[in-house]
Amino acid sequence: MSPAAPHRPMPFITRVQVDNYKSIAHCDVTLGRFTVLLGLNAAGKSNFLDALRFVRDALVNGPAEAVAARGGWEEVLRRVPEPATSCTIGLEFHLPTTTHDTKPWVGRYEITVAPPTVLGAERDTGPGIRIQREFCEMRHPGAKGRANAERFLTRDRTGKGRRQRLLELSRMGEAEPFADLHTALTEMFFYSPDLANLRKASPNTPTAGALGEDGGDLGPALAALGEQERERVSQYLGVIVPGVVEVGPTDPSADYIAARINFATDGQTEPHVFRAESMSEGTIRAIGLLTALFQPATREGWIPLIAVEEPELALHPLAAGALYDALTEASEHVQVLATTQSAELFDRKEADLSAIRVVAAEHGVTVIGEVDPVSRSIVADGLATTAELLRSNQLRPVVEPPAQSDEQPEGEE
Repeated sequence: MSPAAPHRPMPFITRVQVDNYKSIAHCDVTLGRFTVLLGLNAAGKSNFLDALRFVRDALVNGPAEAVAARGGWEEVLRRVPEPATSCTIGLEFHLPTTTHDTKPWVGRYEITVAPPTVLGAERDTGPGIRIQREFCEMRHPGAKGRANAERFLTRDRTGKGRRQRLLELSRMGEAEPFADLHTALTEMFFYSPDLANLRKASPNTPTAGALGEDGGDLGPALAALGEQERERVSQYLGVIVPGVVEVGPTDPSADYIAARINFATDGQTEPHVFRAESMSEGTIRAIGLLTALFQPATREGWIPLIAVEEPELALHPLAAGALYDALTEASEHVQVLATTQSAELFDRKEADLSAIRVVAAEHGVTVIGEVDPVSRSIVADGLATTAELLRSNQLRPVVEPPAQSDEQPEGEE
């Protein structure tokens, strides 16, 4: 990590382009500091998040391992309406400055991977994987021309050793400015908690305190929260679960600690204490989500993006307002990307429909885009709510690609 935490006033990932990954034939999606992928079951919301996670995993463990972890190429490449032979994931990004005397970076990183048996392939970079192309370009905002950019392009790299099977960005992980990009991409946080892990007591060690993506170590993560952050978690949970007055860890001096809430009802002078194993599913899931959003690594900028699937899972619809507020507050210090099949998050006057990306399945292929103008007009005129349009399958995405920004890096020649 850099000696100073980066300041993140802008979204880290500003644009995502995906071709032939799982159910996505093609998408070109802009992201803000807070973006919600809204669509019915099996529309492909999770596949979009997994495309981002694939880049993270491929940089950490290598692309062959990332493919294997997803069940092989049959589960990675698009199969309908015709089978694809490769997939491409491109990310445009904004990297903040880490010190007062350095400038931020903007740029693009893109990988194309394929099975080694693709027709016409003469060389294989390693077992089970062919890295057809990897491109990266970084420049300071406003800078023009290739001379003012840091870039690399590789095609069909040869070699059989483990290091040769790594992506080029991983191989250049100590070279600036690519090291900062590598760090940011590998620190993206994909929160997919397991209920058993959320309830489990974890070892209370000197190095404990980071919440796991699977919800593990929730107790130590609560203990690591600052006073202000723990108060915010308690306040939000008190709205989601009326009667909760405090959230925290169990005995911080014990060898194992878990989540704990203090619960009071009218007329009581002393609150009841409930440990994680006694909490409802909705309560413990809400604690885990709030901890993920306000943990030190996100508050201090070490985690550049946190992705959450179905944040409202197991919660009453009336909790949607508190969840919306928590997600938007968190987006002031970390980019937040969420999926949902429920539009209750946006059934409120202050909700910003520009944060929605509608996800729909058309003939087995995922399409993603902003809310179409007709739907915006219907909601604005009070003729129907976002939830009503979604339930009647009338919420449609705009799929035209966005205009190129003047700050986007030049493509390869």
